[in-house]
Amino acid sequence: MEINNEIIIKNTGNPDILEDLYQSNKREFSETIKIMHNENSDIIIKYWYARLFYRRVNPKRNTGKYIFTAFLIIIAWIPLRLIFTDTLKDNINIIRAVPIIASIALSLFFMFETIKVKEIIKCFIPGLILYFYFFILPDKAISQSLDNAFYFMLVLLWFFVLLSQSNYDFKKPDYGIFLEKCGEIIVWSTMFIIGGMVIVGLSIALFNAIIIDTQAFYMKNIATLGVAASPFISLLVIENYNKIKLSIIIANIFLPIVLVSLFVFGVISIFNNTKPYEDREIFVIYNIMNIIVICILVFTGINNINNKFIYWCSCILPVITIILNIVTLSAVIYRINEYGITPNKITLLGTNIVMLGHIISIVFRKYKKGTENNFKYLPVYFVWSFIVVFIFPVIFKFA
Repeated sequence: MEINNEIIIKNTGNPDILEDLYQSNKREFSETIKIMHNENSDIIIKYWYARLFYRRVNPKRNTGKYIFTAFLIIIAWIPLRLIFTDTLKDNINIIRAVPIIASIALSLFFMFETIKVKEIIKCFIPGLILYFYFFILPDKAISQSLDNAFYFMLVLLWFFVLLSQSNYDFKKPDYGIFLEKCGEIIVWSTMFIIGGMVIVGLSIALFNAIIIDTQAFYMKNIATLGVAASPFISLLVIENYNKIKLSIIIANIFLPIVLVSLFVFGVISIFNNTKPYEDREIFVIYNIMNIIVICILVFTGINNINNKFIYWCSCILPVITIILNIVTLSAVIYRINEYGITPNKITLLGTNIVMLGHIISIVFRKYKKGTENNFKYLPVYFVWSFIVVFIFPVIFKFA
């Protein structure tokens, strides 16, 4: 259908038709709106013009934020680069510092608009507490409880960054906005890292062609800098191109794929001799699948699903996942009964119980057709992570 002034004027009172016209030919619709727009235009024309062509310009703010972001990238890069220094690569405290410093840098990024001394202190305190807590633990201790504490520390750090993005509103954190940003960061960072790997690989090959070995230099400096910079650059891209939601598209693509994979995996495992009760690798795969499914369900839950096929997939997937989670949970109990209690098994038991509760709450949310219940459950992960990080090492005495 040809889009012209008459069609748009005729449908100024029909927002659905205007949206259909826009979706059918965005370029032609935009050009028509641009021509029609003037001081005497109808309010709906002015609205569409603002939607399509409005650009918030503040060069000083943008320049300041770019400089500030570059500073944060350097801060996040330094400990990552130190890991590759021969004299420090075996220092476990440097390794522990990498995610802590990265979380502080991300928190400062989100606080840029209203950053003050008070806000800076808020960003630093959680990370410093965690760092000094791990610092006082035995350096040479190789134990399950300490390993688990380190992994679950990442969950605590995620919540601390969430709070900074929410201006430390403890009562109503912006779960939806933050989860959406996390999805976008993962997608954009992955693309940047893959692109960076290609460029680094080509650069190393070019220098090798003239008999200059630059692999160590590139890996220690350029590769680590790229990894440190990717989430910050992703955030800048998200802010400047906020209409692009790649993570939503990818999540909707992967949702039915994960559903089919999970169903096939479950059916085959029933008739297969390999079970999670005895095979540790299958047991680990079950847990990884649970985590992936929950991440997908939580993320897709913040966006309205218009496609009926995707919607029904999002309804069926939690039910199948509950069955998988019950099998995993029974496997943990079986392994505890057969092989005894260990920090790993207790951590897995509690984690599977928490995840099972979350999936059940997602099913309940689907039934109630709301998202609030889903977000209300997320603090349970914080409480459980706090127990694993601070309580379990004491109970098991670094076992």
